[in-house]
Amino acid sequence: GKGGGKGGGKGGGAPAAGLVVGNLGSRILEALLTLPYAESRAALHSVCSLPPSPLLEAARHPLASRVVEAALRTPGEGAAQAREPLQETLRSNAAKLVRSRAGCFVLGAAFDASPTAAQESLLAALAASEAELRGTTHGNALLRRLRFEHYRSHPGSWASMQERAQRKRDSFAELFAAEPAARPARGSKQRRGKDGGEGKAGREGEAGGGGSAGSGARCPPDGPKGAPKRPAPADSG
Repeated sequence: GKGGGKGGGKGGGAPAAGLVVGNLGSRILEALLTLPYAESRAALHSVCSLPPSPLLEAARHPLASRVVEAALRTPGEGAAQAREPLQETLRSNAAKLVRSRAGCFVLGAAFDASPTAAQESLLAALAASEAELRGTTHGNALLRRLRFEHYRSHPGSWASMQERAQRKRDSFAELFAAEPAARPARGSKQRRGKDGGEGKAGREGEAGGGGSAGSGARCPPDGPKGAPKRPAPADSG
């Protein structure tokens, strides 16, 4: 929406004027976009169908940019095709996004979500802004993460390396997709009381906090060693 929104974050670049982003709403949408495409289809299409102007505003906003990043990482068959318009808009406006820290994080996510040919296209677009990128901490971090020097000096070697990495990611994705649903360990079935509630085993498990069932939050990749981590967003109304 438009209005006098809040949302400036330290080091995150100046938020676009007039963009209103609610802290709670953006976090909910970000969480929805981590679900597989079958469950997050409506949310993903709502982000990917944004016109270029509000999309670029969001990509440079400290909070809204996290939603764009999440859209670029939504898993599941069909997600890659759905976000093609989003990635094209980001690649063609790379020069505008590199001016903010949030924009650089979005470009990194767009790079990770792209096939090798599209990655080369993005690096070619960034070459025109190399001097500007090298003038900032977040710009230098982005160039290191994307192995820009390797691409510029040895493009053939860079492309081969990216294709090998993509094949490895695809193999792991196929492996996990074929993995059957985990079955509960033998003897771990919770006893229930007469009223159908949890029995002693279930209550003890809850009180003890054991296991990792509640640790399903997805964390974005940190990039190469030494790259700065994504800053925590400042609360915004």
